[in-house]
Amino acid sequence: MTIKNLLSAAAAVSTCALFATSTPDGWTDDFDAAKAQAKSEGKLLLVDFSGSDWCGWCKKLDKEVFATSEFLGGVTNDYVLVMIDSPSNKSLLSEKAKEQNPKLARKYKVSGYPTVLIMDCEGEVVEKTGYRRGGPQPYVEYLQGVKKSAAGFIALSAEIAKLKEGDPARLAKIDKFLSGLDNEQLESRAKLADELLANDPDGKYAAKYPVISVVKPVREKMRKIFSGLNGEFTTRISAAAKEAGVKPKDLSEQKRKEIEKEVDALAFERLTALKSEIDAAKAKAPASVEGDLQAIDDQVARILKNIKKD
Repeated sequence: MTIKNLLSAAAAVSTCALFATSTPDGWTDDFDAAKAQAKSEGKLLLVDFSGSDWCGWCKKLDKEVFATSEFLGGVTNDYVLVMIDSPSNKSLLSEKAKEQNPKLARKYKVSGYPTVLIMDCEGEVVEKTGYRRGGPQPYVEYLQGVKKSAAGFIALSAEIAKLKEGDPARLAKIDKFLSGLDNEQLESRAKLADELLANDPDGKYAAKYPVISVVKPVREKMRKIFSGLNGEFTTRISAAAKEAGVKPKDLSEQKRKEIEKEVDALAFERLTALKSEIDAAKAKAPASVEGDLQAIDDQVARILKNIKKD
């Protein structure tokens, strides 16, 4: 597996962007303006992370649901609609979106397309979904249900924000808030969960939220490895180009392949070590996060297999 393919795998862990000049009627590509509107109008945000010109399921979701008048008429009283696009053709994006979207994708750890996040007016994630079968009406009904359930979460969030970090009363409210979330939602609220773990001398929160205490560190280490390999590849290409007296884009194909092999070797070493850590975590992890760890393990195993094959 060449470093090019490896970095494509890394992109599956953390990349994205937003519909801008391609933004449909009724939607916006300005996230900050959408938050301000949601706050002033008492609405939620529906943020669609998409790949408008290459992702088949994104196109299907847009055609069947988001572009329909039935959907728009059913949700605009309650939601501000935001399109965050990651097209192959970057000319589809406004200048603001080109800068804004990758940052949003990293912040919200978008790892697949389409990803639809329901947020409050502060940008805190309330619910995560994506393509849903059945057309516009079931999607509208689902979002109406989310709005009802979100009210309690938003109220509790406001209560938490008023209390000092580490305050036992705040920790109790955070625990109450997090206990109603699934594993994916918990990861989107990792900052609050981390506060519990930082004030957890007897380990009760670590045991209650293993997706944060066990899975999150493994996932973050994998992202760090991918980021490091990306940086290593770029640094070596730049150094080789400087030595050859050419621009990086003009470096010979032979030298580029040599560097790819060197970085592949580093990738194999670092991912092999990570796999050992994952195996150790799986041996101790509760059943509730076995699937999460196995998914990471499978991804790492596939990459290692491809590197070895190459």
